[in-house]
Amino acid sequence: MNFVHLREDKCCQHLITHNPSKCVILDPTQPYPNYTLYDEPIPKQPSFLYLRIPFRPGGYIDAVALVNQNKSKALATMNQLSAIGVHPKDFSPLLDIRFYSHIVRAQLEYGLTITRITTFLSKQSEDVQNAYLRQIFGGSHTSATTVMLHMSKLPTMQERVYAMRSQFLLRSLTLPEDALLHHLLPLIRQPRSHSQWYRLSRPPIWKRCSSDSESLNRRSLRSIQREYRQDNLSNKRSTHTFLPMSKSERSRCIRWRLGWLPGAHAVHCLQMHRRLMMPDTISD
Repeated sequence: MNFVHLREDKCCQHLITHNPSKCVILDPTQPYPNYTLYDEPIPKQPSFLYLRIPFRPGGYIDAVALVNQNKSKALATMNQLSAIGVHPKDFSPLLDIRFYSHIVRAQLEYGLTITRITTFLSKQSEDVQNAYLRQIFGGSHTSATTVMLHMSKLPTMQERVYAMRSQFLLRSLTLPEDALLHHLLPLIRQPRSHSQWYRLSRPPIWKRCSSDSESLNRRSLRSIQREYRQDNLSNKRSTHTFLPMSKSERSRCIRWRLGWLPGAHAVHCLQMHRRLMMPDTISD
């Protein structure tokens, strides 16, 4: 009797049922026998979506498919928000940033908490965030986004993933004693285990927590996250996005902060004609 039949009998004893349509056998290239559950055949597929997270053969999360899926969904949402006025000429930048933080970014970071992604995949997520910031502030596709992040008080996607992973690891340490993961922690926290939990615990935020992880709580973790961001960027939100002012004044302040002043404005402010001893009739 194989494992599937044993599991089926166990579920029947405890009045638990599984939906055969939600069960698959990954890696159909291998010569596996045909399995059935409740007399229904279990299909064989090269990949499987569970809670919108793609899995590949071996039971591993497909990081490439996950990032591409998140990008497509986030870009579609960005286009919908743009259609209702999320651009510099309609809503204020502060409101646009809140739209992004609560709607678009949640789609972009879905599943990344428990997934180890490469630098290349992380840059793809970063590019989507940068594209949305350029759309909010009216920048071109080559505009730098460092100042935009600074004014918006937004973390980079890399920092955001590090913060979410640290929260996930903290929750795993505070699970009740009857949870399966609670009994596995002494094993998977060891370096020689090469477990997914250990790989996720390598980011710099969690390394700051490792020295005193037993007394760690949500408040102390938030403090460590703030210190990490402060050390990285000394992030303080610029006042140009929320101080009361007219739309034209706000646009000028933001463009000044981004270094997008037009040439004629700079010539007048810096008194370039007097500095260069040129007649005022020369405009450029």
